Amino acid sequence: MSQLTDRGPTLSSRGRASTQRSSALGTAFLGGVLAAGLGLGAFAVAVLLLWVASPYPDSDPSRALHLAADLWFLAHGSDLVRTVAATGGASPVAVTPLLLTALPLWLLYRSGRHILEVPPQPARPPKPACPSLLHPEDIDPEPTPRQMLGWLLTGYLLVAAAALLYASAGPLRVEPLSALLYVPLVAVATLAVAAWRSLGPAAFVPLPDPVQRAHDRLPAGLRASLRGRRLAAAARAGAAALLALLLCGALLALLALGWHAPAVRSEFLALTHDWAGRCTVLLLSLVLLPNTVVWGVAYGLGPGFTLGAGSTVGPLAATGHPVLPHFPLLGMVPDAGGTALPHWLTAVVPLAVGVVLARYAALPAKAYAAASRTAARPEAGAGAGTAPETGTGTEAGPGTEAGPGTEIGPGTETDPDATPSTPPTPTTPAPAWTGWRGTAAAAGLAALGCAVASALLAGLAGGALGTAALARFGPSWWQTGLAALSWTALIGIPGALVVRAWWLRGVPRPPKPVRKPREKLRKRLWRGGKRLAVEVLRAAGRWTRAAGRFCWAALRRTVLRARRRAVRRTAAQPSRRRNRRRNRHRARHRRTAGSDVPYGRDHPGTRTPPPPTPPGSPTLPSHPSPLSPPPPLSPMSSQPPPSSPSSPSSPPPPPAPWHDASTRRARWSALRASSGGLMTDFEPTAPPYDADPGNTSAADPEGGG
Repeated sequence: MSQLTDRGPTLSSRGRASTQRSSALGTAFLGGVLAAGLGLGAFAVAVLLLWVASPYPDSDPSRALHLAADLWFLAHGSDLVRTVAATGGASPVAVTPLLLTALPLWLLYRSGRHILEVPPQPARPPKPACPSLLHPEDIDPEPTPRQMLGWLLTGYLLVAAAALLYASAGPLRVEPLSALLYVPLVAVATLAVAAWRSLGPAAFVPLPDPVQRAHDRLPAGLRASLRGRRLAAAARAGAAALLALLLCGALLALLALGWHAPAVRSEFLALTHDWAGRCTVLLLSLVLLPNTVVWGVAYGLGPGFTLGAGSTVGPLAATGHPVLPHFPLLGMVPDAGGTALPHWLTAVVPLAVGVVLARYAALPAKAYAAASRTAARPEAGAGAGTAPETGTGTEAGPGTEAGPGTEIGPGTETDPDATPSTPPTPTTPAPAWTGWRGTAAAAGLAALGCAVASALLAGLAGGALGTAALARFGPSWWQTGLAALSWTALIGIPGALVVRAWWLRGVPRPPKPVRKPREKLRKRLWRGGKRLAVEVLRAAGRWTRAAGRFCWAALRRTVLRARRRAVRRTAAQPSRRRNRRRNRHRARHRRTAGSDVPYGRDHPGTRTPPPPTPPGSPTLPSHPSPLSPPPPLSPMSSQPPPSSPSSPSSPPPPPAPWHDASTRRARWSALRASSGGLMTDFEPTAPPYDADPGNTSAADPEGGG
């Protein structure tokens, strides 16, 4: 009987362990398939209900199912492509309805939580009676959370791939590249949040090798801050700031809706006239209401949003926008340059978000102050309310020694040998001290997280609705994120420091723990390195300033020298101009061998030589000297001499009248008569015939005349 009941492990133990492991992985796979199928089914039911309620449907149920698949992909952030009937071109649709995004993400999140929170039944370990039949390493281990999530993601993406093949054709179709990018990314992010909420950081241990290597390269202080309470405080403060920002955007949207209620009502009633159409418009408006809240956030932070054609609608700047289609939510758009109540309430949005972030970033300091004050009160009460050991009418409790005049209550037993004992008081560890650097770092991380979330929401709430004027529609993701980061950091970080100082007033700082020698050495090296870096930076600053001064002086000297040269050149310009004019005048009036008049300022130009004078006739100088009287003219000199043409074989012309012998004698006689006997009586020597008839009297001192 014992041989049948007390048996060792059999070969079927491995099969049972493998079956349980495969069952767990199959459950995860079916969970992903079910999450994707439920999402597609919910969209299909909603679209089919609207199709049935429509009095004049223009398509068959297959088009309605096609539209449901398109909306499911649009809820994951994918882009749609619409075929324009008039031109046949493609027009993108990239605005994601944020309310539609909530349904598939919630289904996937719940599937991940269910898989991780309900672990599979562990395989029964084999009895060690007969270890030779089955080795312990041959038993399949339990699936890890990463494997479970991987199979869940595989089932989800498999359904998404089938839906993409179905929805990638038609007048309204899914853009394949955007679907292949956004659907896995959104699914992985959702499952990561589910794993963190279920198992905490243990869900990601061990990390992948590249992530682990990148984590190991981080500084020790940064790794400690990422694992410590600072990251939790930053996450809490960032979530609170984001929630406050969304609440402010919702309030602005509701105020704008109430302010423009008549315009919204007229747009809603004029868009359609049957109740089915109005219900559809109302449902579409509710689906796009979270987008309106994000638009209000962008408007409250300052950048605003655009309505196409490069327009801007914001509290600081507003430009005209094109004619908008008839839709209720577009009727609440504020006018350009308006001074309504929502326009002025935008100044409260950054202040409210910064105050909320500052309060939640300084919460560790508040907890430490409360714990310190609570711990100090019992000590003060114990010191002030110490009762004497003996007294009259004092009831002795259990374990209290009864003295004289002490009444022992009924049911109280006394033991003379017993020693008085004090019941232990439960003590809870006080929160750790948080310095101002830790508070500022937590506030900065919270501001960064809030800015990233704001940019992501703005990118999903806006997008393209066309190719021309509507290529940009809604808020800009980078402008909204930058504005959120600027406002939260500018108000939140100083506000967190102020709140921390207010909560820690009167609370003594705990003594610093005694560091180990290595820590002391590391601290000293760190301080020495910081001092060395400061000195190096100061020296670099001094050298930089000196180099800058030297370059400035050199540049200044160069400019001054160039300026002096320019002044000199400008001053010498008239004299050079005069010299060039004089040179041109001299070159034009320079006498040659064929010139017939002497050099002079009144010289009009070169003339043709006159005909030769017959021999024997008196020759008069053409320009007599001012010192000599004019010679008398003969009656024959008034008539012009006859002209005779010159032949090529005729001798060269005689010298000019100014340099011939008779003219020189006349000038010499006039000078001798006017000198009063100072001049000699000999006659001047005539120059040779081949001499240059230039101004020899001025050029040669021996020329005479």
